[in-house]
This record gives sequence, structure tokens and C-alpha cells, in this order.
Amino acid sequence: DMSKVVPMIVRSAARSKRWDSLKVVFVLVGLPARGKSFISMRMQAFLSWIGVETKVFNVGQHRRQKEDQEQDAQYFDVGNASASNSREALAFEVLDSLMQWLDARPQGAAIFDATNSTVERRRRVQERILEKDPQSLVIFVESFCNDSEVVEANIRMKLAKSPDYAGVPYEEAKADFLARIANYERAYETLDDSGRKEDGLSYIKMINLSSHLVAHRVYGLVATSLLPFLMALHIGTRPVWLVRVGEAELQLDAGEADSPRHKADSALSERGEVYATRLAAHFAGLPECRKARVLVCSHRSALEMAALIDQEGTRTSVRPFLNPLDQGAYEGVRRRDFAEKTGRDFHESFARDPINTRFPGGESYSDFVRRVLPVLVEVEQQVEPVIVIAGLSTLQLLSCYFEQVDVREACDYDFPEHTAVEWRAGGGSFARQGV
Repeated sequence: DMSKVVPMIVRSAARSKRWDSLKVVFVLVGLPARGKSFISMRMQAFLSWIGVETKVFNVGQHRRQKEDQEQDAQYFDVGNASASNSREALAFEVLDSLMQWLDARPQGAAIFDATNSTVERRRRVQERILEKDPQSLVIFVESFCNDSEVVEANIRMKLAKSPDYAGVPYEEAKADFLARIANYERAYETLDDSGRKEDGLSYIKMINLSSHLVAHRVYGLVATSLLPFLMALHIGTRPVWLVRVGEAELQLDAGEADSPRHKADSALSERGEVYATRLAAHFAGLPECRKARVLVCSHRSALEMAALIDQEGTRTSVRPFLNPLDQGAYEGVRRRDFAEKTGRDFHESFARDPINTRFPGGESYSDFVRRVLPVLVEVEQQVEPVIVIAGLSTLQLLSCYFEQVDVREACDYDFPEHTAVEWRAGGGSFARQGV
């Protein structure tokens, strides 16, 4: 009886101390236009950022590539046996590809992006996954939405971006898409809030995105890292500004310091003050930024910049978690000098595994990610514009999330001195708007 076995596997695996010992399959659930692909893309960005190799497997993309017959609303009619069988076969082709990808790795997270809208489908999906790898952790993630405004916004986004409706007039496309949704609704079975109907499943149910969240048989790392992130998600498009701290009298940023001693109490230099003053004037001239939240590290020069941007101090929050990477004994050694100015064992280990290699007496990038993670969640949950003021290493790390760059490249990410970068959410990703 799988309902008795699966929770034991899930609880044991999910309590592992590290993500790199887990293989996880996230199975999306929900009607069309409920934000499943948005959630998938954001989950991929987040999990990749915390060091988990992650890939999204989208059934819709596979269907468009492989299916020969017309794919209008009738194709999604549950009474259309031929099309239903074809859709089911295509979905499990994608699932098999997902398992092949996961099997080739010692760890990883795979996201199965499909409707998976019935109890029977979800049973078959879980059985197929555990048949291939009984130790895999399977977590269903449902996007349940009954907020008409959110659904309408999702429909507009879907029609604008979906290849299914490329070149089709808007009203015609909308009518067909609404008919497709109606076909799915006829068979749709939501995950049970009480957990009785599908007690053997581990799942996260997101109601109207992050308005309400139900977690059933979700433990360990998934509960402590992914759940807070999912609770922060929304479809707003506010800008996020990443602002590098200006030059200090004694350079405060570890990545640029000439001295191995870190001077967190150093004031802005004359050049730094000019930069900070001009930047404050720039933000003052942007109407949407007049109410921006300002999140700032605890270093003196950063606080001076925040005081110029938010002169009343009512919108500023000091976040020591934003302080630069602690390089311990190698504080102040720049990345390009590691070969010459660090120990041989450390240099070789860092070149082999830059995420988990810890600086002697300091942090690893894995430690750094865990420290900065609560601030990233705070940034994601803001509906007003956000201005983040921090040193080079912190902004390199955050930029990897927004640009969806492998976090292993953080130490080489180019973020010039006296620079502010604007990121703006657009669908499941962020677009770099200005510098």
C-alpha cells in the first residue's frame, strides 16, 4: 500500500541536512491560467540559486513539438478519447525524460509542469516516479485560484506569450482558451485541504498564489527554505534596484580591499559622496521610487547612502544579513589573486567546488546563500519598489538570482563600482531594465 510507505520515505529523505543529498520531483497541479509556469520558473531560479541543479520539464512545449492534430479547445475535451490518450502519452514521455535527467545526477530537482488535474493522474505520476527511483522525493505543488482578477491577468499573459495563439486575434484566442479551461474544469479534482483524499501524497497547495498556503507532509529543507519563498511570490511588476555601496575612505568591500582587514566603520570618500548624492537625486526623480523600501547592510558607508535616499528614515531597514561574504583569513584577497595569495589546498578545493569550500575562519558560498536567503524572500514579497544597498560580493550573489546565472559564477559576476542596476519582474523571470 503506497499510501503507507511514501510518507516514511518522504520524511526520511526530506530531513537530510543538505540539498545535495536529495533527488526531488516537484509535480505541478492546476487548471490553465493559474500560474503554474510562473511558479515553475520562479522555483527553478530559486532552487538553482541555493545550489540545487534544477530543470523544468514542460508538457505543453513537448505537445506543441510532437502533436500533429489541431490543438484547439476540442483537443482538450475530456470526451475526446483519441486526444485524451494522446495527451496522456505525451505527458508520460516528458515524465520519463525527467527521470532520465534526474537519474544521471547524484542530486537535483526536476519540475514537472503540467495540469495533473485528477486524482488518478497524480496517482499514476507518483507511481511512475517511484517505480524508476523509490528514493526520490515527490512533492505536488498546486496553484488553486478563484480570484477572478488574478485569473484574468493570467489569461492576458497566457494569450500574449503562448505559441498556441501566435497570430490569432485576441477575442478569438480568448474564446478558445476559455473553452479549453471549461473542458479541464469538467474533470478537475483539487488536492484536498484536509489531506484525507490523497493522504499518501506530499503536497503544497497555493491558494490565489501566496494568499493562503497549505503544506501536507512537507518536512526538512523543503519546509525551511522553499515554503517561505513560495509564500512571498506575487505577480507584481515593481522594480528592484541593486545598489553598490560607494567608495569609502577605507574601502569596505572585501572584494576590492587592499588590506586584509575589513573596515565596516569607514565613511564614504569624497567620490563616494558624489555618487551617493547623484543616486539619491535620481531616485527622488522617479515617482514610483518615492515609496520604495530601502534594505541596507550595516556598514557605515551604506547607511550614509540610505540616509541620503530616505532622508526621513521611515522606509529604511538595516539588514546585517546583507553584509559582504566573510573570507576569514583571506579577507581582502581578490578572486583573480587566489592562486598567488591563498593556500594551495584551499585554492584547489575552491576551483573544484566554489559553493561548499569554506574560507579559513570565514564562510563558504553555501553559508553565504543561507545567510542572504531571508532578505531575498523579503525582497520577493514586497509589492512596492525595493532598493538594496550592499557591497560587491552580496550584489554579485543577488544578481545571480535575478539573472538566473549559476551561483558558482557569483565571485566572477561583473558589478562595477558606483553602479545601480534595475531589475523588473516580468512573468516568471526578471528583466534587466537599466544601469
